Amino acid sequence: MKSKISWIVGGIIAFLLFAIAYMPAVQVIGRITLPQNVSIEGVSGTLFSGKAQTVVVNGLPINNVKWELNPLYMLIGSINLDVKAGNIRDKNDIAFEGPISTGLFRQTSVSTEAFTLYLPVDRVLAQVQLPLPVNAGGRFKVKLDELHYGPTCRALSGTGDWLNATVAGTQGPIDFGTYSAKLRCEGDDIGITVNEPNMLGLSIDATVQADMQKFQVAGKFKPDDSLPNEVHQAARLFGTPDANGYTQIKL
Repeated sequence: MKSKISWIVGGIIAFLLFAIAYMPAVQVIGRITLPQNVSIEGVSGTLFSGKAQTVVVNGLPINNVKWELNPLYMLIGSINLDVKAGNIRDKNDIAFEGPISTGLFRQTSVSTEAFTLYLPVDRVLAQVQLPLPVNAGGRFKVKLDELHYGPTCRALSGTGDWLNATVAGTQGPIDFGTYSAKLRCEGDDIGITVNEPNMLGLSIDATVQADMQKFQVAGKFKPDDSLPNEVHQAARLFGTPDANGYTQIKL
């Protein structure tokens, strides 16, 4: 008797979960209280397979957001999504692709594997308080092999690249090439390590809070001789080079 009741209850729960997954997404999202820094427009499809024309987070628009929900994970209290957004080939677009997992009833942590993200540099820097104003271009590419975050950084393995890095100069944009970093957890925060070779002769180790409001940086740099003289002059603002020509950084 108990076995039959268990099967009936399980069947009802499964039916409800699948019914929710196939509900029109616009009806569900329209009833959810979103954070003040998030807005969603142009929702279509279902919770199982849907699309949003634009999602705005902290003033940053993310276009053409698509998702696929696996309802089977809901049976074990999880949400498992395959998401895709933006145009990877458009340097002005925020774009990403990969799986995301979180809790069904509590979204206090998020996990992913094989997730790729592209961010326009100018939009990212507009969200960060830097010690000196910087007018920079190019794209950030983040490739996450593993991430488990919430409420602190628990596991992180991946790389971050600054592709086609440029900085505004007095005679026009200055090409700084490409920079690659390794990502890790550093306590509760995110750790970033950059090593040479690169045109700035830059090696740094940095930690950044998840909200990107606070960071610490320690390292050194030595601009390549091929860079314009104004770059070498600006480098002196950080101090006097050592005997090997490197200027120390500590922020």
